Amino acid sequence: MHIHDVLIIGAGPCGLAVAARLHEHTPSATFTDDEHQRYHWIRKHGRRMNIKNYKTNIDSLSKHSLSQGKPEPEQTGKESKVGMLVLDADGADWMTKWNRLFKKFGIQYLRSPMFFHVDPSDRDALLGYTFEENRGTELQALPGCVGKEVSKHRKKKKRNMNGNGRVSQSGADIDERDRKDYFTPSSSLFASHCNEIKARYGLAERLIQQERVLDIEYNEIGDYQDSENDSVISDDSLDDEKKVFRVTSDKGIHLAHVVVLAIGPGNAPSIPTIPGLLSCASHVGYCHAMQLGQFPPPHMIRKIENMAATNMLIVGGGLTSIQLADLAIKRGVSKVWLLMRGSLKVKYFDVDLDWVGKFRNVNQATFWSADTDEERLEMILKARNGGSITPRYRKVLDAHMASGKISLHTYTTLQSLSWNEDLQAWTSVATSPDLPFPSIDFIVFATGIQSNITSIPFLQTMQRKYPIDCVGGLPCLSDDLMWSDDVPLFVTGRLAGLRLGPGAPNLVGARVGAERIAWNIEDVLQKIGKARREESTETTQEIADEKVMEYAAGRRNRFDSLVGVTSN
Repeated sequence: MHIHDVLIIGAGPCGLAVAARLHEHTPSATFTDDEHQRYHWIRKHGRRMNIKNYKTNIDSLSKHSLSQGKPEPEQTGKESKVGMLVLDADGADWMTKWNRLFKKFGIQYLRSPMFFHVDPSDRDALLGYTFEENRGTELQALPGCVGKEVSKHRKKKKRNMNGNGRVSQSGADIDERDRKDYFTPSSSLFASHCNEIKARYGLAERLIQQERVLDIEYNEIGDYQDSENDSVISDDSLDDEKKVFRVTSDKGIHLAHVVVLAIGPGNAPSIPTIPGLLSCASHVGYCHAMQLGQFPPPHMIRKIENMAATNMLIVGGGLTSIQLADLAIKRGVSKVWLLMRGSLKVKYFDVDLDWVGKFRNVNQATFWSADTDEERLEMILKARNGGSITPRYRKVLDAHMASGKISLHTYTTLQSLSWNEDLQAWTSVATSPDLPFPSIDFIVFATGIQSNITSIPFLQTMQRKYPIDCVGGLPCLSDDLMWSDDVPLFVTGRLAGLRLGPGAPNLVGARVGAERIAWNIEDVLQKIGKARREESTETTQEIADEKVMEYAAGRRNRFDSLVGVTSN
């Protein structure tokens, strides 16, 4: 059985970010803009540079390059020698669940700004792709977001002009110079950019298999030799004492040196326990937002077609609840009731703006320097502060409330329900505080998904053999996003929140997590002799050329290129 270098569980944005980063040799996060541009130039034209050896006075430029007279093409991800496999329960392509939910909820624009994406090559890759493809009309401005951040000099000058020593806090929230970054892309534009990333790095060629992971083990190879279907392991370079992962899915068994968890929340959607709410797997009268089938459900569609009045109840205070309410009204539902246990919060992004804007590194540094994971969790909860909606959807909500099609009730919770099978409706709905409800045809719980790594089924073996501390359901990973220093199980996305910060569940967390994981995966593979630079098929000249380019670009240890050079 073949042993993969890296096995990624999850083909969503976090998984795509890791796979792309493992195929990118010059990530923008590692270099300044000038260094990044220079290194790309060296990769493309390096073989045409005429460098003389000071001892022999012989040009290093090969005759082969001279005869061609053309710059060599840039290295692409398809030449990477990292053996990779991706498993995803929802489909055999990248972003299957993401695209399905966006279509299901009728989401036309992302909530994230333009510099939140999964492309490792450039911070402004999505913005550049947009204008390269002439799709600037698919960007949506964030009214009132740009303009607030000003320099200390301007603040001081304004304070003196006011004469009262106070600085006005009115206005927008982002520096005018960053206006181009604070647009949001359409969902189709973002999907096209992800497809371009897949093509660029060769990530769409039989890389993903649709399989649901059932268990993960990390043992010595010898422990697997006598197991069923594991009697033959093709990698002869490893001894029986070397540890590898065995990932068991609903369709087979896979071995890997490194495993990356990119599974989002990780847990299945859960619905609050409410008296009268039947605890069956699926029910005609209610559903969690993440498990929606036909929307509205068939029994409501029949009533809509018969011109009968219909009522829907949506529980939740986040953006999904407003998106579903708007979609339900557009599809003919007479009235939607919105229940929120707290207040209605309006924010541009999931996290506060000071975690997104120009000076977000100040908060991020405070987060990383916290003494305990309990402090970090508190900072995460404060920055995210529960569900929220955008200013644009607040206008949509206000319009529906003015027309009487949406009835919003904050600080309200469900207390009990009663389902009438004959009427196919909830005929008794009790809330606190008490509200008069008509018969409700369908209930949607847009209550999010709570992450708790201790309750993820396929991690029970790992928890038992390699226990890990948790805070607020999130694992206390190493600073390298590893399960532990001795277990190369990497975690990214929401479950890595205690190391990545409040933005971990979002696209910014996907990209930052991929950057940190990729460097450490390279170290792990080097230790077991699987890194590209140590491949036996690589010639001495190729290694030397690579060292010259690394030296010229200032990449890695520049003194490493001096090994073997003797003095006069």
